[in-house]
Amino acid sequence: MPALQTRYLGYVRDIAERWLDWSRLGPIAQQYHTLIDADVKRDTRKLESYEDFETSVEGGPRSLQAFAEQRRAYLLSLPAIAALPR
Repeated sequence: MPALQTRYLGYVRDIAERWLDWSRLGPIAQQYHTLIDADVKRDTRKLESYEDFETSVEGGPRSLQAFAEQRRAYLLSLPAIAALPR
């Protein structure tokens, strides 16, 4: 069982280091944000305002960027992740 746990934690570290890195995730998120922008603007049943959508990727405490950066920092600070061999 410890081998599976180590493998799992290695995957978690990989996700935190590579995919929660905003320089990698940001362009992907921005691409999809741009793709759906016109549809969100036209939507009359959305739960939040279009202005909230505009700042949902970057630029706010509830943005995807803020979430990714905070989650990355948290995961990489976990003792079990830090103790993994490189």
